[in-house]
Amino acid sequence: MKKAVFFDIDGTLWDDDMRIPESTVASIRALRERGSYAFLCSGRSRVNICSEELLGIGFDGVVASCGAHIDFQGEKIFEKLLSREEVAHALGVMESRRALIVLEGPEYAYVNLEDFGDNPYVSYLRRELGESLKNLREYTEYEINKLSVEISDGSTADIPEALGDRFDVIFHNECLMEIVPKGFSKASGIEKVCGLLGIARGDTYAFGDSANDLEMLKYVAHGIAMGNGTAAAKEAAEYVTTDIRENGIENGLRHYGLIV
Repeated sequence: MKKAVFFDIDGTLWDDDMRIPESTVASIRALRERGSYAFLCSGRSRVNICSEELLGIGFDGVVASCGAHIDFQGEKIFEKLLSREEVAHALGVMESRRALIVLEGPEYAYVNLEDFGDNPYVSYLRRELGESLKNLREYTEYEINKLSVEISDGSTADIPEALGDRFDVIFHNECLMEIVPKGFSKASGIEKVCGLLGIARGDTYAFGDSANDLEMLKYVAHGIAMGNGTAAAKEAAEYVTTDIRENGIENGLRHYGLIV
C-alpha cells in the first residue's frame, strides 16, 4: 500500500523568511521516488499557495484552506465554498468588532486594503498575489473557503458563539484566528484524500508546527511535530523531529524509514 505524507507550510517547510532548507527539498523528492505520496496541507487558501520554489519541490497534491479545497496531480478533486449567507453572517460579526479581515478562496483573496495600511501580511499578499488580491468593498459576492481575522484589542472570546454552528474557529493567539466551515480541518482534508485515493489511515504521516496542525497530527497514524513547533503541537504528535533549520523534515522521514 502507498504511504501518504502531509506537510504544513509555514514553520514546517519554510521558515519565517520563506527559506526552504536544501535537505527538505532533497528528502521530499527522495520520498516520492520511493513511491510515497507527498501533499502540501495548509491553512492557506489555494490562491495563496503560489510560490514557484515551494511547488517546484514536487508534490502529488494540495490540501488547502484547512481541508476545504483539495487538488491531486494538478486537478481539483474537492471544494467546499461558503454560501453567500454564511459569508454575509461572518462579515457582519467581524465588522461589528472592527476586525481586519481576509476572505480566502481558490482563485482570489479579498481584503479592505485601506484598513490594513502597511500591514506586513497584506503587503506580502499584494506582492505575491498581484491581481488575485481584490478590494473587498468593491464586491458583493465572493467565492471563498474561509476567513482569516485579526482583532487587535483581543475581544475574541465570544466569537465562536457569535458565529454560531456553521463555523469552526481556530485561534492562533488572542487576536488572530481562522474561521472555517463547520467540521473542516486539515484532518478532514486528509480523511477526504485517503477516501478518494484508497490510502489506509495506518499509512498516513503528517508534519506540522502550530495551532491549526493539531487535529492533523492527532488524526494521522504518525504525527510529527517540528522541533521549532509549539508545545501544543509537540504534545499532539507521536514524534518530535529537529528544528526546521536542523534538517527537521529529513530527520523525521528517516526516523520512520520513509527515506534512506
